[in-house]
Amino acid sequence: MATTVKCDNCGNEIEITEAIRKELEAKILEETQAKHKEALEAKEKEFEEAKTALYEKAQEEADKKASKEFKKRLAQLKEDAEGSEEENKELKEEMKGLLKQLREAKGAKDKLEIEYQKKLLEEEDKIKKDAKKEAEEELGLEIKKKGKQLTDAEKRITELKRQLQQGSQQLQGEVQELAIEDILKKEFPSDDIQEVPKGIKGADVIQAVCNSNGAVCGTIVWESKNAKNWSQSWVQKLKEDQRSLKAEHAVIISKVIPDDINNFTLRDGVWISNMQSAIGLAYALRHHLLNIYAVSIANQGKASKAEIIYNYLISNDFKQRIEVWVDYFKSRREEIDKERAYFTKKWSKEEKNIQKVMDTTAGIYGDLQSLAENALPKVQYLELPGEAKKED
Repeated sequence: MATTVKCDNCGNEIEITEAIRKELEAKILEETQAKHKEALEAKEKEFEEAKTALYEKAQEEADKKASKEFKKRLAQLKEDAEGSEEENKELKEEMKGLLKQLREAKGAKDKLEIEYQKKLLEEEDKIKKDAKKEAEEELGLEIKKKGKQLTDAEKRITELKRQLQQGSQQLQGEVQELAIEDILKKEFPSDDIQEVPKGIKGADVIQAVCNSNGAVCGTIVWESKNAKNWSQSWVQKLKEDQRSLKAEHAVIISKVIPDDINNFTLRDGVWISNMQSAIGLAYALRHHLLNIYAVSIANQGKASKAEIIYNYLISNDFKQRIEVWVDYFKSRREEIDKERAYFTKKWSKEEKNIQKVMDTTAGIYGDLQSLAENALPKVQYLELPGEAKKED
């Protein structure tokens, strides 16, 4: 007896024999059972994993009971799976029920997990509030402590400022003095510049001016002042130091100078200057000392030098040297006269040649003009003055 089956892919009905039908049914049954078996094994594995997690968080007794019933029913379903297709349908329905129970169990576990997380968050919030309160209390104590430390530090700073103000004037004066000394040593390395130690009577810095040969040409004494107000007594004191040191010049470099002084000036034999003009003043005073020294050296033995020069002027050597100069200029004068005669002759000859060319050019110009009947352009140099005015 021939039967037909419907193709799952194309939907067409296909006739098959009884033997083929049985063989196909057996094969399909075997594949269906294998699939169900794999599905059951996968579900069983999934259920086991869910059951293990559920045992840790959910109700232990309910999970054990559900596990026993599941295993019992699973064994029954395995036996029924070896039956007919109708039993397989029941197995599927049963599997759906079990999956529903599994989802419910999982939902219960998730609910318990949510409640646990909620309680955990509540505990964490409580801990945070307690920690915040404790931290605020500690912070308040720390702020009070820092405030006290800051107050103490401000008192200490005020005290230090008072002490610094007492010694600042002397310290600033020493700094300016060192600055003057360093600048002088840098600008005049050949001079001997010495600092007068504290406690010793005299100026702050002594500059011995030396020329290129190393000879001392004079001395400049420098006094540094960094007070808030000018004092005329400084001038008299420096003059006394200048006399004791036998110095040619004395200079006061002051932060504050008299109102009638712009940069520097000489007053009562002492130079008064601000810091900005100190180097320029030093160059001028040093140049003055070098010139005086050079003049003094030149004036030494003046009479003997004049006698030496006179003897040289009346000597034969000087006469010969003068004759050499005269011979040279005489020879040069003769050469210039010869060159003048030559160029005069040459210029006269050139002038005659140029005149011949001009005459010839004027004749050609006149011939062309008569032939062209005045159509030839005018050359002003070759036209008469009256003709040029007429043309204009």
